[in-house]
Amino acid sequence: MLLSCWLLLCCGLVAAVEEQHYATSTRHLAFLLQVEDELLAHVRQYAAKLQQKVDTMRVLQAEWLARRLAARADPVSYAANPLRSLPLMRRMHVDARKWLNFARLEVGQESLKQLAEYELGVITAVDLKEAANGLLRIQETYDLHERDMARGILQHKQYNSRLSAADCLTLGAHLEDLKKGPLACRWLEVALEQFEDKWQPLDWLLQAGRSQIWQQLGLTRIMTHDLHGSRAAFTKAVELASEGEDVAIAQHLADNLGHHFVHQRNCQGKSRLPVQSSLRCRYAAEGSAYLRLAPLRMEQLSLDPLVAIYHEVVSAAEQRDLLSLSQTQLQRHRGHRYDAVRTFASAELVSNATLHVERLHRKLEDITGLDLAESEPLRILNYGLGGQYYIHEDCKQPQPHVEPYPKEYRLATVLLYLSDVRLGGYTSFPALGLGIRPQRGSALVWHNANNAGNCDFKALHAACPVLLGTRWVASKWISGSGGQWRRKPCRK
Repeated sequence: MLLSCWLLLCCGLVAAVEEQHYATSTRHLAFLLQVEDELLAHVRQYAAKLQQKVDTMRVLQAEWLARRLAARADPVSYAANPLRSLPLMRRMHVDARKWLNFARLEVGQESLKQLAEYELGVITAVDLKEAANGLLRIQETYDLHERDMARGILQHKQYNSRLSAADCLTLGAHLEDLKKGPLACRWLEVALEQFEDKWQPLDWLLQAGRSQIWQQLGLTRIMTHDLHGSRAAFTKAVELASEGEDVAIAQHLADNLGHHFVHQRNCQGKSRLPVQSSLRCRYAAEGSAYLRLAPLRMEQLSLDPLVAIYHEVVSAAEQRDLLSLSQTQLQRHRGHRYDAVRTFASAELVSNATLHVERLHRKLEDITGLDLAESEPLRILNYGLGGQYYIHEDCKQPQPHVEPYPKEYRLATVLLYLSDVRLGGYTSFPALGLGIRPQRGSALVWHNANNAGNCDFKALHAACPVLLGTRWVASKWISGSGGQWRRKPCRK
C-alpha cells in the first residue's frame, strides 16, 4: 500500500514537471538562463573547431596566393625553372589531395552531436505565449509605449535592456493571433526600427529579417482593412528580400491587392477604354453565312487575351424568353460575409429549352467560331442591390495537361447582357484595366486560354456590385474538353 502511494506521488511530480510553464516564475526563468549557457557552451566548442579549420584553409590560401603572384607575370618562364617545376608537380599530386581531403573533413562532430541531441521540448509554445501575454499585460496596465519598451525605457527610466527586432516581430504576430490588429501593427513598425544591419545574417537565419517583418505587417494590415498599407508592405517585403528568400506569398498578395484597386477603379467607371492602333470597331461578317447576311457591330477591347463586345446580339424576344424561363429556377448564391465573393441568383437552361434558346445557341457558335456541343448549359444570373461576383478565373488548368480535359477547362466565355443597369454592375478585367458597362442585348466575348493552351491570368474578371437597379446576364462557358479547336477549323 505504501509503495502504491509512493508511485502515485512520483507520477504526480512528473506530471507537474511536464505541465510546468516557465513564464510564470522568475525562478523557472532563471533556470532557462542556465539552459541557455549550456547550449552556448556547445555552440562555442563547435564554432571553435570550425574556426580552426577556416584558419588553416586561410593559411593555405595565403601561401598559394603568394606563389601565384610570383608566377603571374610570366607563367612559362616560372615553370621552366626546375626548382619550381618539381614543387609544382608535388603540390598538385600530393598536397592538393591532402588539402581536398581536409576540406571534406567534417570537424567538431562531437560538439555538433551534443547540439543536435539537445532537448528543448520542455519549452513549449504555451511558454512563449504566456511570456508575450505577460509583457503585453504590463504594457496595458502601466500605459507604456511599445517604442519605449523596445528601447528599454520603463516609466521614463532607462534600463540596460532592449527588445530585438525578432522580439517585436514575435509580439506582433502574437497580437495578430489575438485579433488585436492595430496594436500588432505598432509593434511590427517598432520591429523595423529595432532592426540592426550587423545582425542581418542571423535575422535571415531566424526568419526575422526586414523582408519577413514587412510581410507580417502586410498580413496584419489586411486584418485591419488597411489594404493600401498592406500592399505597400508586401511590395517592400519583395523589394528587400535576400537572394533565395521565399517571398512568393508576399508577391502573390501584392499582385492580388493591385488587381483589387484596379477593379475598384473599373467599377467606378474611372478606367478608360484602350486607345491602340491595333484595336478596331467594325462589322464582323466573317466565319458563317449568318454573319455574312447579318454582320454584327464589334468593338475590340483587347487582343491579348481577346476581349470583344458584339452589339445587338440578343433580340428583345430572346431576352424576354430567357428571363421568363429562369424565373422559377433561380437559386441563390451568397457568401458568409458582407464582402462575399459571390452574391447573386442563377438558373441553368439547356441548349434546346426553347426555339429562342436554340437560335441563340447557334448565334454564339457563329460569333465565337467554336463548337458549343460539349459546353456547359447557359446560366442566367441576376444581381440585386450590392450583388457581385468578385475577381476570379473561369478557366481551370488541367493537371496533367492531357485529354480528356475537365469541363472546367473553359477556353472562352460569352456574357449576354439581358438588362441595362442604372448604376454599377460593370464587368471588370483588373489585369487589363478594363471596366465595361452593361448594354442590353450585347454580348461580351473573351478568351480564357492563351495560344499555348494554358489558362491566361490576364483574363481575370469580376462582376462589380450593383449600385442602383438590377443586373440580368446570361453566361456561356465554352469548354475545351473535347479538343474542339482541332475538330473545328478556323472559318474564313
